[in-house]
Amino acid sequence: MKALILVLSLLSASAAATESDWPQWRGPGGQGVSDEGVGPLEWTPATNIVWKTPLEGRGHSSPIVSRGRIFLTTSVKGEHVPGRKAPGHLGFDRKPGYVHPDSVDVDYKHALKVLAVDGRSGRVLWTRTPYDDVMADDRHRKNTYASSTMATDGTLVYAFFESAGIYAYDFDGNLQWQRSLGNIIKAGLGPGSSPIIHGELVILQCDQEMGDGSFIVALNRTTGADVWRVNRDTRRSWATPIVVQSGQRAELIAAAAEATIAYDPATGRELWRANGVDSHPIPSFVSGHGLVFATAGSQAKRALAIRSGGSGDLTNSSAIVWRHNKGTAYVPSPILHGQYLYLMTDTGILTCLDALTGAVIYEGGRVPVPATFTASLVAVGPHLLLTSEDGDTFVVRAGPTHEIIRTNSVGEPVYASPAISDGRIYIRGERHLFAIGGQP
Repeated sequence: MKALILVLSLLSASAAATESDWPQWRGPGGQGVSDEGVGPLEWTPATNIVWKTPLEGRGHSSPIVSRGRIFLTTSVKGEHVPGRKAPGHLGFDRKPGYVHPDSVDVDYKHALKVLAVDGRSGRVLWTRTPYDDVMADDRHRKNTYASSTMATDGTLVYAFFESAGIYAYDFDGNLQWQRSLGNIIKAGLGPGSSPIIHGELVILQCDQEMGDGSFIVALNRTTGADVWRVNRDTRRSWATPIVVQSGQRAELIAAAAEATIAYDPATGRELWRANGVDSHPIPSFVSGHGLVFATAGSQAKRALAIRSGGSGDLTNSSAIVWRHNKGTAYVPSPILHGQYLYLMTDTGILTCLDALTGAVIYEGGRVPVPATFTASLVAVGPHLLLTSEDGDTFVVRAGPTHEIIRTNSVGEPVYASPAISDGRIYIRGERHLFAIGGQP
């Protein structure tokens, strides 16, 4: 009887989810695209901001939205732990002793928190602290220990803190299950890859160090139990995988420097592999027109269009439809809008490519002021939104000509990517969560 009640409860809650939900990193399908109408794409710290809610600590996780609630994570730095050291790291030469000059904070405790916020009013509905202790490794001083964006199936919400575990809560903040996946070590640079949901699965890409110990795992979303787990020999990554539909089958596409690999999301069986991005896999894929678009921009500038639906080793085959070797970002992900793929550098320079051929439509599209970008591109109707670390959002008209319509600001730094839901844009700033547009 209890099991029946639970099943009915889950079905009822899931049915309440709406099409306007922004349920994971970069929204529906991980594409960063919203077709719904929003309020005026014009705001300042004093105008068209419906509410702003203070946030404690630091976090680069982007907001997600479901059933009128916003969920996000944060990390609050605690007491110093003298003498605590980070684990040893391997360099690219696989020799031990690598220390990144910007690695910090393994010698402090951190409280990792999950927040639920009412989308209409901005009121914090509940806060939970699933972990409060020392961290397994350092982080990059610009990164945070709460940088993985949550995901929801409309019933439960999933917060992933890599080495500190994954936690599933219901919408009222009751912990349903938790799992440790062991330490996930990334050269002292911190977390980044976010969970995605496919059917009954929560899928996590957990690449680390120079490939030893890397894996991708699918958990049952209602119990947290392993459904499948596949070891990988790919080095550390921060990208989030996506699921694409190719003909009659779904494909789970996971980024790596060494290879782009497609798995059967139901079983973890490898379907095909093709060229990797060579650089650190940080930007996430986008997909469309039967193609998967992979980008990266650390050690090398890479953009690839890979035809999905193949089998076996497709490296340097005709499945690589085109390549473009400039204009890509270290961190921000690209966006596909209709027939155009937009690349953005970390300084906000846009390149527009024909998605089918890779032909350059325009390049060198600049924002009006010097800026640095960590947030990824999002699209709202016929517009692209580029949000800089200064908190400025540049509204760009989508299409074959570069045109900046206006510049907006929330008045504080922004590192997370915007979410769009129920006629509003939600932006997570360094100190506040902002709701822009729509009705009060």
